[in-house]
Amino acid sequence: MQTAPHFVGYIAMSLDGFIATPDGGVEWLDQFNTALSECSSEDAGGYNAFIEKVDAVLMGRTTYNQVLGWGWPYGERAGYVLTHRRDFTGDHVTAAGPIEHLRDAIQTNGHKHVWVMGGGATQRAALDAGMFDELSLFVMPILLGDGLPCFAKGTQRNLSLNNVAAKPGGILQIDYTFKE
Repeated sequence: MQTAPHFVGYIAMSLDGFIATPDGGVEWLDQFNTALSECSSEDAGGYNAFIEKVDAVLMGRTTYNQVLGWGWPYGERAGYVLTHRRDFTGDHVTAAGPIEHLRDAIQTNGHKHVWVMGGGATQRAALDAGMFDELSLFVMPILLGDGLPCFAKGTQRNLSLNNVAAKPGGILQIDYTFKE
């Protein structure tokens, strides 16, 4: 019997709830990445421990295109792209299409720990499909004033707080699990 995949969110947002500037830019995160990298602890942000468990990433097409510009930093991890186009293909794309198609493909391919990353519409699609098991939200001490929201509009979801931790640079990490 195949085990159901574990879907996780691991996302940074501004204090006013944005994940990117209105044009999709994420350069505002650089100062916080620098603060984390200058820390005395080896992995102050927890990213290395997080990504080590991940065997697949699910993202929207815009995030996929942005990530390719960085040279696909996810190694051999499978990529699943949320898009209206079922014929969408590209480097590192294992499957593409609507959220239900991706959920089925992830299950069929036996992935165990899937990162739902980037894009408010992608986050919302996974939320509304009931895919999330847990969410780590990193609140950055900055007010962008405008931009792309962390979560698009959708149905209400209730969460249980697991942990809150202060990180270097004034970052606040908040960990949740999803209630049924």
